[in-house]
Amino acid sequence: MLKYWRIWLVIIMVFGSVLAIGLKAYPYGRNGVEIVYVSDQSPAKSVLEQGMFISKVNGLTIKNKEQWGSLVRNLTGEIKLTVNGKEYIFHVNKTLGIEVMDIERTNLEFGLDIRGGTRIILKPKEENVTKEDISQVIATLQTRANLYGLKEMNFFPIKGIDGKYYIQIEAAGLKSDVIDNLLSRQGNFLARVSKPVELSNGKGEFVLGESKYPVSVIENATSIKLGNLTLKENQSFVLEGINFKYVNKTQNKLLFLADVYTGKDIELVYTDPQHSGVRREGKGYLFYFTVLVSEKGAENFAKVTSGIPSKLDIYTGEKYLDSKIYLYLDNQLVSDLRIASSLGGRVYKTPQIQGGRQTEEDAVEEKLRLQSIMRSGALPITLEKVSVDVISPRLGNRFLSSSLYAGLLAGIAVIVVVFIRYRKLKISIPMIFISFSEVVIILGIAAAHDSLIWGIVLILNFILISAAWWKKHETDIYAWVGAILIPLLGLMSWTIDLPAIGGIIAAIGTGIDDQIIIADETVEKRKEKVLLTLKQKIKRAFFIIFGSAATTIAAMFPLMSIGVGLVRGFAITTIVGVLVGILVTRPAYARIIEIITEK
Repeated sequence: MLKYWRIWLVIIMVFGSVLAIGLKAYPYGRNGVEIVYVSDQSPAKSVLEQGMFISKVNGLTIKNKEQWGSLVRNLTGEIKLTVNGKEYIFHVNKTLGIEVMDIERTNLEFGLDIRGGTRIILKPKEENVTKEDISQVIATLQTRANLYGLKEMNFFPIKGIDGKYYIQIEAAGLKSDVIDNLLSRQGNFLARVSKPVELSNGKGEFVLGESKYPVSVIENATSIKLGNLTLKENQSFVLEGINFKYVNKTQNKLLFLADVYTGKDIELVYTDPQHSGVRREGKGYLFYFTVLVSEKGAENFAKVTSGIPSKLDIYTGEKYLDSKIYLYLDNQLVSDLRIASSLGGRVYKTPQIQGGRQTEEDAVEEKLRLQSIMRSGALPITLEKVSVDVISPRLGNRFLSSSLYAGLLAGIAVIVVVFIRYRKLKISIPMIFISFSEVVIILGIAAAHDSLIWGIVLILNFILISAAWWKKHETDIYAWVGAILIPLLGLMSWTIDLPAIGGIIAAIGTGIDDQIIIADETVEKRKEKVLLTLKQKIKRAFFIIFGSAATTIAAMFPLMSIGVGLVRGFAITTIVGVLVGILVTRPAYARIIEIITEK
């Protein structure tokens, strides 16, 4: 048995791949549908969200999307939904406002073109928006989506019958808050610092860097005089190129707000672990990250914070300025931070943004959202959501069925051609088995949530090759590498879309060519000046195979590292397919041919 260890290696990996693809957990049962969108008008808004599973409607079990549509159509009044195993009651007036899709039956993550997904239409609020404005908005949104990790997302400019431009977004599934808080947010960033001025007998001194301006309260106490300016409460003014706002007056203090940083001053948003992270604090989680601001913004900070007195925090023992820095995004306060006394009057270029959430997942998501918006910059126009629809996956389903039929016909054609060439079914049939095995292993590697299965496969592979080595069977360094590397690749996952399927087809074609080279070198009788042993012939075949594989991988690597969308999915699948072939299935096929030839 151990002398066929290369063949057993393929069988173990195929079996592991089948489990990785099909062994799926159903925490809420096999029946039901998955929520892909909850509209703003839905009574379930802020209660249910994308990714939850609905198993029952008014006590009736849902089997698929079609049954869901028939059950909720024209429903009014009180409705009871069983979602993630819990019951929720909603009062429906006109529409339930929940879009769903069928539950995935495998661990494969299919792309929008196969699985279906969500289509969102965004409309500019401003008038006279040009196509160039829309193109700039799409470029910014694509940057946000990539930074946020939303890879399966497509943006299209469209023109309505009213002559106005719109933005169409297609994605495999989006939470409503991602649309509202990431994609449709304009992203105007502003940092303000509060500046108090102490009063004595109604007079004080406004310090701004090296400049000092006298301040006094006018007799009626409704206005103040700052230098040559007369100001009322909530009145804005500009001093030394900095925007200020006089907020109010207390008994012995005046309070001002100064704009120190804007989005244009953000030069870099740090995402590395040294400058960004989430930590437990109290009953919730604190997120933080550092930004690098421009020299001008840092100088504004130094000017505004000069002359502000410091106070001792009796709880921490640290000294802080009698001031705060307030961070706004689209005029909404996202963070307010104390300023260490050592920073007063200093050119400070790396402020830290902080915030808190109840759960670690929410904290990580909010940090990533803010980082994505700040790194991508503000949109030149304001967007609002017009509509959200669910895209049917029928085109992708037709393509999959057509691909299966095409693969079956191609397999039959290969068997026929190889049989005609060698007159032996035992040469052609193993080719189909090996090609089928390659497809299964590639899909198994691409599957998600399969780390335990591939860990077991890695252990079995190690035991198998160790036993073969112990029994002094033939050493094959490439198969040894494949036995370890391929299960480790199984820990990764990627989306199976139409380009990925193209990569699988390319890998299969390469595999068939390589197997024909092996068969031709070993089975075909030729007149040669030097008689070669079977081992030498196989080595000569593998020299050709490895040269071809190295060329393919070298061509795909740049596309995988710098490509996006279609190119990247094709490159990853092709590289994985080539590695599976040269490290696992080709050695197994060579061993099969070796056995056949020896007999």
